[in-house]
Amino acid sequence: MKTSQTPQIYVGTYAKYNNGSIFGEWVDLEIYDTKDSFFEYCKELHSDEEDPEFMFQDYQNIPKKLISECSVSDTLFDYVEAIKDMEDESIEALGLFIGDKDINKGTDFEELMQEFNDEYQGYYDGSEGAELEFTYQYIEEHGILNEMPEHLHNYFDYKAYAHDLFIEDFVDYDGHVFRRR
Repeated sequence: MKTSQTPQIYVGTYAKYNNGSIFGEWVDLEIYDTKDSFFEYCKELHSDEEDPEFMFQDYQNIPKKLISECSVSDTLFDYVEAIKDMEDESIEALGLFIGDKDINKGTDFEELMQEFNDEYQGYYDGSEGAELEFTYQYIEEHGILNEMPEHLHNYFDYKAYAHDLFIEDFVDYDGHVFRRR
């Protein structure tokens, strides 16, 4: 995995914080396979406390819905595993996707990933904007202009078509295009 996208959490404890200390450590989550193994390490890190109450004081490269100050989601380590072989743009897209979903204890991460793979259309960063760049590709892939006489191709309004596509069928989040469900 690229180090720029490694999920990390700064783990301290409430007892230390309440006593004026922010002692803790940045923990790379890709090292741990499960939530239990992560918590085992956290207990070792704060072994100077009998029953440490962990405080996740900061985090990087983790969707907000998977972490809070006092807990991590059961699906966090599924997410960490899923992004290991992804490119940066796909990791960013997955984070946006998860941020738009209702994540709870009953969430099946495999189903969530299947939904992501079905809905994610790609990243578009052309000078004309993501919606228009996506529309050019969409029109070509679907042969839309092939259905018109060639002498009318110059009159096709790509911007208007893009507008229509993004009213109901697609959505753009910072250049990442998703199919609406």
